[in-house]
Amino acid sequence: MSLTLLQIAKPVSGEIKLPSSKSISNRVLIIQALSEKKFQIKNISDSDDSQNLIRALELKSNTIDAGEGGTTFRFLLAYLACTNGEWKLTGNKRLFERPLIPLIDALKKLGAEIQPKKNFISIRGKELDGGKISIDASISSQFISALLLVAPRMKNGLQLTLKGKTVSMPYIEMTMQLMQQFGGDVKWNGNTISVAKGNYSEKKFSVEADWSATSYFYELVAQKPKSKLLLRGLKKNSLQGDSIVAEIFEAFGVKTTFNSKGAVIENNSATNAPMNSKQHLIFDLKDTPDLFPALVVTCAACGISATFKNISHLNSKESERANVFEKILSQLGCKVKQAKNIFSISGCIQPPTINHQISTYNDHRIAMSLAPLASILPSVEIENENVVNKSFPHFWEEFLKVSKS
Repeated sequence: MSLTLLQIAKPVSGEIKLPSSKSISNRVLIIQALSEKKFQIKNISDSDDSQNLIRALELKSNTIDAGEGGTTFRFLLAYLACTNGEWKLTGNKRLFERPLIPLIDALKKLGAEIQPKKNFISIRGKELDGGKISIDASISSQFISALLLVAPRMKNGLQLTLKGKTVSMPYIEMTMQLMQQFGGDVKWNGNTISVAKGNYSEKKFSVEADWSATSYFYELVAQKPKSKLLLRGLKKNSLQGDSIVAEIFEAFGVKTTFNSKGAVIENNSATNAPMNSKQHLIFDLKDTPDLFPALVVTCAACGISATFKNISHLNSKESERANVFEKILSQLGCKVKQAKNIFSISGCIQPPTINHQISTYNDHRIAMSLAPLASILPSVEIENENVVNKSFPHFWEEFLKVSKS
């Protein structure tokens, strides 16, 4: 199946109902599962990833299907390793192509009994010994978060030393802050994170709106001058590192203000190229890899040359994102170059001479980042549009609502 978006003729306006944060939801779900007393979680994410985690944590079968979510899969791996029973963890085949061995090795050092197979992982769950270990922090922060979340269950707690250049640090900080909110004793000193043995306490919790999901609407407003949107439910002071998107998109002429309803974003530029479009922009994606799709497509649409640094972990996402965008944007007329850990782009997207279906490579963030191109192209045909269900099930409803206003 595919979805064809017709060209957006006028500036966009209206309100966007954002999904709840998938990242926060998944962390609090693990904390809830480990808590002696269950507590209420309000406004939990309706994403496929979070809903799959909810079903998995019910433990109705010894075979646990994580679906397509990397966070879901890695968090479940650590959770099942410290939960009594014989478990078989399965999921989408792409999950087994993404990095896993550092997490498996770390859990084994902590006493876990895990046997990776071709299409599943066999786990004998038990109380883990815990203790002192180190892990390569340059691959995925999800390994670190998975270990931290279950660490209070370990006999001797955990002292986790991070080696290499730590990527996606805000996600680790989010994990620690949530653990602390629920009574976890966790401290970060230098390159070592310490977690004491203990129990999570119960408390009512409400999940905030998802800042990562806003990037596609920032992108739309950047590409469509005189546009103005209200992004409902956003907090200025957020647990989410991707809230920096508000600051980043100032370079594209998008201003953000906050009121009691959320964030108002607007573009008062006369054209879709901001004042500094002749400059070369540089973005460091070490901590915010999920913003890459919206940022690189915005640069391509506005004809802004840019360099993206620290991109090595992009190719271990739902797709090989850096490689995919090199292919897509080159086909649309941009000049793209990839070197070790660097992605550079120049030129401007050119309308294809024939109707061109754009593949999403089964990646939700690619699908959503391509939608705003309807602001500059005669039409955009998105292949496999339902892939957005992974993080933002009602994305198309919200996008079409404001783009047709």
